[in-house]
Amino acid sequence: GVRNEYSRVINRWNVAPRASLAYKTGDYSQVSLAYGWFYQNPGNLYLFTNRNLGFERAEHFILNYQIIKNERTLRIEGYRKSYTQLVREHLTEPFDANPFRFPYGRTDNSGYGHAQGVDLFWRDKKTFKDAEYWVSYSFLDTKRLFANYLTEAMPTFAATHTLNVLFKKYFEKINTQINTTYTFASGRPYYNPNNDTFLADRTPAFHNLALSVNYLTSIRGNFTVIFAEVNNALGTQNVFGYRYSADGTQRTATSPLAFRTVFVGINVS
Repeated sequence: GVRNEYSRVINRWNVAPRASLAYKTGDYSQVSLAYGWFYQNPGNLYLFTNRNLGFERAEHFILNYQIIKNERTLRIEGYRKSYTQLVREHLTEPFDANPFRFPYGRTDNSGYGHAQGVDLFWRDKKTFKDAEYWVSYSFLDTKRLFANYLTEAMPTFAATHTLNVLFKKYFEKINTQINTTYTFASGRPYYNPNNDTFLADRTPAFHNLALSVNYLTSIRGNFTVIFAEVNNALGTQNVFGYRYSADGTQRTATSPLAFRTVFVGINVS
């Protein structure tokens, strides 16, 4: 297939080829390939200073294997993504790590990068009665030279390893479901002005254990769900990055407003 798009804000057209192929390897499994170009507009802040910027482009190649049998699912996916025409700032001043800054300096579409990795997914609704669990893992290798980056580097929003484990159990006699989710992510890059290597430092690993309970009932004939949730039940002191003083001698951790949150609610429909 071919997709054609027009963006009024930058007054440009693009043409995006797409292709996919799937082959059944058995009654319950298949292998698939996908290829395509994908476009997006430059960020609005960049368009305030340069209306001549064009589309940013990503080229995707994905290989996938999946088998679904006996209420169990296994999916393995490898991918390679190449980024071109990314918006890049050519700076004459020191690097500014503030994500809320207003861009300055000359900009163009000379940025580039790549992302490649493997995703694994396993879901099991068969082993445990009235229960299911799934496990997903992602490995990511990525670098970009874009925005105000000084050189090609792993972006601050990316993590090399990510793991999610979820378990659900329904207790029919008391109309109650419990859910447990554990999330792990390896440390993300952050800018350290005292390190000569750009974005070489990593935050501590991210851990989050979330627990929730849903009770199904009715109020005056209306379907009702009473639920309670605890996010980051262990109160892990997660850190998303650091901000340094102008002279680089002091730093402050960027963390969530609350390390543990509790939410209780009711939904009547």
